[in-house]
Amino acid sequence: MKIHTFILPALLSLAPLAAANQHAAEQPVAQATQEDHPFFRTELYPAWSKMTPQQALTDVRAGIDQAYERLAAIAAVTPETATFENTFLAWYEAGENMKQAMNYVYHLHIALGKKEMQHMMETLMQETTAYNAEGLHGARIAQVLREAAQAPWVKQLSPAKQRFVQQSLDVMRDSGLFLAPEQQMRKAQIEQELAQLGFRFSQYVKTGPFMWELVITDPAQLEGMPERWMQNAAAAAQQRGYATPDKPAWLINMSTSPANAVLRFCKVAETRRKCWLGTTSAGTARTLDTEPIIHRILELRHELATLLGYKNFADKEAAHRMMGNGEKALAFVDSLLAASKPAWDAYVAGEMKRYSQASGKELTAVAPWDTAYLNRHLPPKRNAFNVNAITPYLQADKVIPGLMNIWAGLLNLHYEEIPTVCLKPGESCPAGHVEVWYPGVRCFAVKDATTGTHLGSFYMDLYLRPGKRGQAWCMPLRDGTPATDGSVGEPHLAALMANLTPPVPGKPHLFNHGELYMLFHEFGHMMHMMLGHGEIRPHCTAEVERDFVEMPSHLQENWIWEPEALATFAFHYKTGEPLPAQLAQQLATSRGSNPIEMHMRMLLCSKLDLELHMHWHDKYKGRPIDEVAEEILRPWLFPYTEQPPSEQRTLTYTMSEGYAACLYTYKWCEMLAADAMSRFRNEGILNPAVGAHYRRCILERGSSIPAMQQIRDFLGREPRPDALIQQYNKTSAN
Repeated sequence: MKIHTFILPALLSLAPLAAANQHAAEQPVAQATQEDHPFFRTELYPAWSKMTPQQALTDVRAGIDQAYERLAAIAAVTPETATFENTFLAWYEAGENMKQAMNYVYHLHIALGKKEMQHMMETLMQETTAYNAEGLHGARIAQVLREAAQAPWVKQLSPAKQRFVQQSLDVMRDSGLFLAPEQQMRKAQIEQELAQLGFRFSQYVKTGPFMWELVITDPAQLEGMPERWMQNAAAAAQQRGYATPDKPAWLINMSTSPANAVLRFCKVAETRRKCWLGTTSAGTARTLDTEPIIHRILELRHELATLLGYKNFADKEAAHRMMGNGEKALAFVDSLLAASKPAWDAYVAGEMKRYSQASGKELTAVAPWDTAYLNRHLPPKRNAFNVNAITPYLQADKVIPGLMNIWAGLLNLHYEEIPTVCLKPGESCPAGHVEVWYPGVRCFAVKDATTGTHLGSFYMDLYLRPGKRGQAWCMPLRDGTPATDGSVGEPHLAALMANLTPPVPGKPHLFNHGELYMLFHEFGHMMHMMLGHGEIRPHCTAEVERDFVEMPSHLQENWIWEPEALATFAFHYKTGEPLPAQLAQQLATSRGSNPIEMHMRMLLCSKLDLELHMHWHDKYKGRPIDEVAEEILRPWLFPYTEQPPSEQRTLTYTMSEGYAACLYTYKWCEMLAADAMSRFRNEGILNPAVGAHYRRCILERGSSIPAMQQIRDFLGREPRPDALIQQYNKTSAN
């Protein structure tokens, strides 16, 4: 997972409102010192101990003031005085300090979870949102840039600068700056309502399941349940007032006495059915129904897309990505579905055979509330492999250096760890150290192994702690800048964040294979952030097309399955013996449990996502979402006696978290990565020549050229899905 930074072109209705701004500085903000504004610090490494919530308020507001001043200067540009630097580049850089300050504020908010910074983040988001919406001179900014784009000097610019001119116009169009005033007002209303609906959808999905509960008064209906579970369920029923010592009852819910356990152990089919209804209650009328929200979101997104001149919302989202439009994205998903159908059918047939064996009767369909119960009685799958068998070989103090050594060799890099210190306010940083926001956070400089050029630095904050946001992500903190000759200039700065199990003093610190996957995946994002550079600053980042951003991370996670790569860092924590070749080969062959099942789930969610955003208005508007989903996905649905509610009811990715009409990008990037990996496998997964080409064609280019050209240059041809399809066909047979 990657978190995108606050990039100014995403805040395009900015306008010079210095006279109306309540927080205008008494002197030009540009003259403020770094001591006044530590969030603006120009040195690479921030002074984290000075970044207090109150200071965040001061610095972000100062950044907003500065942006007003800079945008006012752009608004004064005439066609006769316009240049690339005082129009398009100035527009990109107008909110540079605001962007950097907000990056740091957001990072501290999710890294530490302190209430004071959370409240400040909410305040600042309101102010930056208001700053976007004010836009009194937005029309003037749009006029200046449109006139500049038509000037003869644009044709004399380098290809990279011409690309950025077009990128700027595209973003301005999608931000509504070319709309009439009344259309801009309607766009703002739509976006405000969509934000509210997205928040409500997330809350419904998060809290809805915990509203469901089931009270059982007859213990015979819970035959087969473990004694400990029965005790917990009885205690929960008494606590809620459903039972007394004289009249016992058992409460089933999603937390204290979970329904999932009933689905696995209870011998009574009717009780399992009721619990299945409970576990699938999220987003349904049984708890908090998200269907009306989905209908309204889809309606508003269609209106927004047509207002901006697109046929549908899928076309809007794909217009400036590798796909280009929704039809191509849907064709890609459909082609993968067709290619995966034989493997899927074989998987379904195998599962039904095993369910029939477990139930003692021939089944052509299985009740969804029976699957978990039957799975307990199923024979182990052929060639089943317990991936935890390699955990004793994954010592943290060997895995992390091993990870870096692999990419140092492939990409001709040198990683240098820098001592860190977590300071209290007012303390001084010792010489040779850099500050961090929490004890134990590490910092590494990334340098070119040949020239010694400092390309970037990154923090590594790997372990779970209270208040820290869950999962794993890479956070770009500060974008590097190109030198005047277009080479590497100022280095990048970023953070690799995770929630791994912390080390326990006196015990070996081991990773499991899932944690290894996370490290390699996020390190792929990190290398993309560290190595990107171009002729102009906007192209030095890893802010590439949305359907390309996951490609490096998907590619680099492949190394966790390769025996040759594992041999460089996998050693037994007790004996020091390398990972046995047989175990490494079993791991490589396994590629996880039931990969075709997860593959198909993502494809079906992607297809439904695209179909709804492309054809809601002309095919599906007003119809029940479960009915629509079953109609669209019928050829690929598992043969259940009763289909569960549509996953769209709870799919926050597409309803509230930024993946609307582009959930397919995960599979697209996985396809690109599998295709690129085939070259490494053919020429050597540790071959530095292939690594150098990968660095040169993809990682270093940032967003300076279209992503499709980058992948073509690396592969020497158009990308194709063969490697991905072969991977799932092969692993589904295991």
